[in-house]
Amino acid sequence: MSPCSLPPAFSCTYLYTIYGTGDIVIEVQVTPRRDLPPLPRLGLQLILPGRFDRFAWFGRGPHESYPDRKESAPVGIYRGTVHDQYVPYVRPQENGNKTDVRWAAVTDIRGRGLLAVAMPLLNVSVHHYRPEDFDAAAHTYELVRRDETVLHLDHGMAPLGSASCGPGPLEKYLLKPEETRFSVRLRPFCERDDSAARLARMTLERPETE
Repeated sequence: MSPCSLPPAFSCTYLYTIYGTGDIVIEVQVTPRRDLPPLPRLGLQLILPGRFDRFAWFGRGPHESYPDRKESAPVGIYRGTVHDQYVPYVRPQENGNKTDVRWAAVTDIRGRGLLAVAMPLLNVSVHHYRPEDFDAAAHTYELVRRDETVLHLDHGMAPLGSASCGPGPLEKYLLKPEETRFSVRLRPFCERDDSAARLARMTLERPETE
């Protein structure tokens, strides 16, 4: 019997624009190729070395927030460790998302790391676990911390609803599988040399092409 495979669910195109300042703008176009149910998330996943264990962001906080559960999280600048962002639900699952993020930075103990700037807003989460780790674990003690930092920069995030003790998410919050374009700006930086807030406000001049 020949192996059976499913057709690709999405067609994705990535355009990278590299600037002399060290900034990289990633423009993403996502097109569904077949019928799909509402999506859990839509964005980029970056795998960084585990030593990048400090996290700062300008968005809603300090606790987790989601599209349908964020009014209790005021917009501000917040800081903590990557470990602090993990929420130990009885059954491991999606957790720690931050909504309406303008910029986020992941750095090491010396303040060196990566700055991500939204164009204009992002959902951001950061953990020492991958999503499949949460899916595979039935209890918190089954989670094994990875020696890496997993940074999610999501254009869209699914709502939570209250299905554990009530109705599911409202229709208006669902992340529907439709053609989508979004952009993210990345820049290496050091907090000792410059501030994330100032760098995030910089206006980039598009490189000239021949």
